[in-house]
Amino acid sequence: MKVPEYLARDIVENIKEIINQDINYIDTDAVIIASTNISRVGTFHGGARRVLKKKDEVIIQYDGEYEGTKQGINLPVFFQNDIVGVIGITGSEEEVGKYGKIIKQMTEILIKEAYVVEQEKIERESRKQFIEELLYRIHNEDKRTLNMRSELLNIRIDIPRIVMVARIYQDYDNNAVSTPLLQEKVYNFIRSYIDFNKQNLIIQSGMNYILILDKKSLNDISSLAESIHDSIKDKYEIKLCFGIGRCSIDVDEMRKSYEEAKKALDVVLVTKEKYVMNYSDLDTDLLLNEVSDLTKDTFIDGVFKKMKPTEIDGYMEILIRYFKNNGSITKTADELFIHKNTLQYKLNKLNRLTGYDPRITKDMVVLYLAVKIYGQINNK
Repeated sequence: MKVPEYLARDIVENIKEIINQDINYIDTDAVIIASTNISRVGTFHGGARRVLKKKDEVIIQYDGEYEGTKQGINLPVFFQNDIVGVIGITGSEEEVGKYGKIIKQMTEILIKEAYVVEQEKIERESRKQFIEELLYRIHNEDKRTLNMRSELLNIRIDIPRIVMVARIYQDYDNNAVSTPLLQEKVYNFIRSYIDFNKQNLIIQSGMNYILILDKKSLNDISSLAESIHDSIKDKYEIKLCFGIGRCSIDVDEMRKSYEEAKKALDVVLVTKEKYVMNYSDLDTDLLLNEVSDLTKDTFIDGVFKKMKPTEIDGYMEILIRYFKNNGSITKTADELFIHKNTLQYKLNKLNRLTGYDPRITKDMVVLYLAVKIYGQINNK
């Protein structure tokens, strides 16, 4: 393993915090690649060359004893029984000798930890690539090749699965903007909820978190999403929205479940009425999602052609509450903090402006669709 410069810098900085001495990390070419004494970075270290040959510590008694050296102690650093560098501490033997073994062990532990993290990143990226290829149909592989790759990654593609897609709701009014650091925290937070079963998978793809869940290990996917939403809201003060596809039993159906989850998530993000939506629960939202933007604009212009934008916005709040309360004048008026007669007056005015009366069933359907479409248009 070749220790990269950024890791060598982290090592010398961590050790410097423990002992107040200059620390050097020298690579297998006997060149200092990290040091608390910046002027020494990039210089040759003759003492380290000797350590690399002996595979044992070398004590420098005085400055210049070997080319490019200062008084101090230099020790070999091993990883998986191979020497991967030299750690050096500047100072007299009496002063720094007591730190030698501890610093060597610390350095080797930091390298092992970095290696484990790097391997996890590689595995995570390999899984992400495979899952994206499955979901996005990037490659048309035969079944045998697909099974071989899934076995290598320990990803079973022959079990019932449900795909769930989540995204941080970007509330710019409250400055809740998603950053790479926040996205990583959210990724790890979600993973902690599903990691009890290694067949519960999660990847981050763009702004979305894609969860491919083992159906047998989870009784209620919606409850899982709600638990994650509530906990993450408390911890990070953000809203996480979820779309859930239907159950799949093979790769083709898994792709379909993914597309369904995305559509359900789109509805959540647009309507803002719920934060968890099952594709199977979609009604008019599913139909409206398939309608072109041009058709939506034409429909809205037709319904509200005699009204100003500010008037439309005002009536949106009235109609949303009216439909939520199943047409109850009393409940709607109470929620709006107005008198029942005032609400009746406003509904009569809406009828005059649009030709549609929400108290008449066929007109109510038109206005209900208008409210849904208007919300979609203005939340894009």
